[in-house]
Amino acid sequence: MIEAKAFQSLQTNVQHFSELLGEPRKEGDGFAFPTNDLPFQSLCIGYEIERKFLGKIHVMVLEGKFLPKEMFPPSERMELRYSGFFRKGRPFFTSVPSKKAKDSGTKTPKILNDDPSLVNACWKLDVEFLKVFFDPGEKVWKVQMRPYGGSFIKIVLPPLQYNVLLSREQTEIILSVMIRIGELIARRKRPERE
Repeated sequence: MIEAKAFQSLQTNVQHFSELLGEPRKEGDGFAFPTNDLPFQSLCIGYEIERKFLGKIHVMVLEGKFLPKEMFPPSERMELRYSGFFRKGRPFFTSVPSKKAKDSGTKTPKILNDDPSLVNACWKLDVEFLKVFFDPGEKVWKVQMRPYGGSFIKIVLPPLQYNVLLSREQTEIILSVMIRIGELIARRKRPERE
């Protein structure tokens, strides 16, 4: 259960999403948005708490879920990364090895990396992470994103609380990236049986 001020911060930070998607319903400590015109069966926004030495940060996490087209999709995990060491370079999706996965899952990152509109939008993202993976427990694909904006910070010494606002521009980019990922993965062809 998150505290009242953190929840107010979350309400403030989801306003731009509400303008674009419609009014959400409260779900647990977060919000679930209507998905009528989206490739998702659910789209939720909430806070995860990161404890620090003299305080804590409530960081915004977005999660979109959609059903796979394949009967038995591969156990794939991908992350968005950027080339470059000192400066943010070209964005690209790469497979992340899983301890349990038997399939290396190399086809989906190529589908995402070969889409110029998605790659260009990812260049404009200001996020801590973007993960795309198939969850075998829930039997759904998930797109998870943690933007730098949209968080609530509480420091004990000195006593300080503040809301890091998520801009309208970032909201639009985040949604466009999540929607495009959902569309691309949902459209991919099943592998031919031999």
